[in-house]
Amino acid sequence: MWTPVVLCCALWGVSLPQEGAQAPAAAPVASHAGLELSLSDAVRTALSNDLTLKVEEVSAEVSEFTFQGSWGKFDPRLRADASFADVESRNNSPFIPVASISSQTWQFDSGLNLPLLTGGAFDVSLSQSNTDTNFATIQRSVSETLALSFNQPLLRGAGTRYATSSSREAELRYRRQLERVRQVRQDLIKRVADAYWDVVTAREQLAVADETLALAREQLEQNQRRLQLGAGTEVEVLQADTNVAQRVEQRLAREVAVRAAADRLKGLMHPGTDAAKWDAEYSPVSQLPELRPEEIPSWGAAFAVALAERPELRQQLFLIDEAEERLLRAGNERRSQLDFVFTTSSRAIEQNEGDALSSAAQWEYPTYQAALNFSTPIGNHTALYAEKSARAGVRSARLGYEQAESSIVEEVRAAVRNTLYSIEAVRAAAASAELGRRQLAAEQARYREGLSTTFQVLQFQQQLAESLYSQTLARANLAKAFVALRRAQGVLDEEHVEGR
Repeated sequence: MWTPVVLCCALWGVSLPQEGAQAPAAAPVASHAGLELSLSDAVRTALSNDLTLKVEEVSAEVSEFTFQGSWGKFDPRLRADASFADVESRNNSPFIPVASISSQTWQFDSGLNLPLLTGGAFDVSLSQSNTDTNFATIQRSVSETLALSFNQPLLRGAGTRYATSSSREAELRYRRQLERVRQVRQDLIKRVADAYWDVVTAREQLAVADETLALAREQLEQNQRRLQLGAGTEVEVLQADTNVAQRVEQRLAREVAVRAAADRLKGLMHPGTDAAKWDAEYSPVSQLPELRPEEIPSWGAAFAVALAERPELRQQLFLIDEAEERLLRAGNERRSQLDFVFTTSSRAIEQNEGDALSSAAQWEYPTYQAALNFSTPIGNHTALYAEKSARAGVRSARLGYEQAESSIVEEVRAAVRNTLYSIEAVRAAAASAELGRRQLAAEQARYREGLSTTFQVLQFQQQLAESLYSQTLARANLAKAFVALRRAQGVLDEEHVEGR
């Protein structure tokens, strides 16, 4: 096997992650060709810098805060009110010995409401009224009222399932957003891996161009010596010289391909315009994987993993659950309103606040009341069609899952098939390259004995170059196919992206 030539030309830039950045990349190792960069390091750097991923992660935080805040409707609520009224009116009664009647009233109301997971609530309240008048025998009176009430819906709005449904839906949206983050992460990892292997392939193909250029120059020198000795012809020299020029052109094209591939990877790792990151030199160190057919799962086994792990399928399952929560609420809201209400209170009237509060607290004069409150809308078209809409939403979500499942079956089968094909293609390409070397060596030996021509030797050189290019491309395609298989299964992550 040929050894790739290390070139100090236009590689790609990578910077160390910022302090406190999430999932920082490991520091690359310095080498004579620049900083060494593994595929795992490239992936972690891209994950810490990608703006699309950051947006999705912030959206996940928003969903989490919304979910946590949705339980706030069960928080106790404290209320307090105060009012003052000053009333003066003409006295028209001969029994009240004043020309006008005046009164000043202070009203204080406070209470605590305790919502329950059953949809009902307890309520405790305290009301105080202080009134001063200018005509009564007792010119000051204080009224204290303590009350305890319990309200529980029996039809519409009843039950823990209904009362907590909105919070469960918010939780499902949060969990769905987490799966969306996983999806974006895996898509980014796949793009970075593909770009990384493109760089490795471009560098290896540049090394192939160097090797074939060296062969072409060796052939030119040999033809020139033969011409000088009178054993060759000028046409053979021209043929070899033309071949060298073509190989130089191909090498330049491969060098440009290395630069282009490096820039594509840098764009994923370091979005932005930092010139230092774009111009820094780095050297890839991860090796293209070598896989055997027995290491590749059957499509059935791969699909079973995908059913459990694919973030797209999990998102669809959460969408179904969300739609079912909306259907549950819509069905509940079609019911008639029937609430059970129980209230007990104690009221006392005294001349000062302490006596009034003490008397009310002792429940000396209690009042008890129980009631059933019933109401129902006639027709109830709003709730009726809201339920139909929610039911259609459930069907839509389930159809979406079936559609995603079918698409993933096709994707998994294609990924398994492409990986197995790529393994065989690598073997065939390696055999072709080895045979190409042997054929070229044999033809060069025949040429030295005068049994072949420059044209035939150059043909075998071209065939060897094509087989070497095919071999590097086949190995890169195998690496990409394996990454695509792990993505199809939904298990692609930065820790195992190199397939080890």
